[in-house]
Amino acid sequence: MDVDDLELLATVGAGVSLAHRSAMQSSLPLLRRNYKLSAVRAWGKLSGRTGDYLIASGIRSSWSEDKIFFFCADGVSWAQLPVLSDDESAACAAITGGLEGDIAHVLQGELREEHLLVYMVQQIESDAAVAPTGALVLHPSGGAVPNPAFAGTPEAGGWVALGRRKPLDPLRSASENRADFLMPAEDTLPKGGLVSRVDPATGATILRSLVWPGFFAFSKGARYGYFYCGDGAKNADVALMLS
Repeated sequence: MDVDDLELLATVGAGVSLAHRSAMQSSLPLLRRNYKLSAVRAWGKLSGRTGDYLIASGIRSSWSEDKIFFFCADGVSWAQLPVLSDDESAACAAITGGLEGDIAHVLQGELREEHLLVYMVQQIESDAAVAPTGALVLHPSGGAVPNPAFAGTPEAGGWVALGRRKPLDPLRSASENRADFLMPAEDTLPKGGLVSRVDPATGATILRSLVWPGFFAFSKGARYGYFYCGDGAKNADVALMLS
């Protein structure tokens, strides 16, 4: 989400310190320019035993996939997270502990904390990343881009999952397929796994994930975004909780 919008999530405890927010306001535009990205957004804060990691996402051409991620501890000194191999992803999936807070910490063999960090980020992004219905459209190149006509706050349930595309429908027009190409977020999670409400303090619609505690999305007028603030743990019991 845009750094300036982080204040909208302060009431749900998903913000960052004023010092970190101020630092990111200056550093993220530089990151965007240096890496020649379309946009860079504040993505989240992952907590470790001895320290925390701020995470930023870099958008190349599509806002729904093919993102790159950066981390730092101070909001200034960003470094790009690595791309995991299949073997590294499988090894990270078997790790039961959380983050230490030391990016060079060795987990086992050649597996380090940076591998676990990017694995957590990718899992959360894949499962939880959302946008308000109608906020994105499909570009002829195949990427998802912001819809310049979007100006509304969705009602409860009016969200799409960024990582889940619908098959193109040959019976619909090209314009219809471009406008409606992502699955409803509520269809990708256990029923009741997303909770939506209007924050009386800000007037923003806030979406909370029960599958990934600490994940929040917001929409207010044409502004929207999401942010994660937690230890990277998935709620494996959510289906049982909601049954």
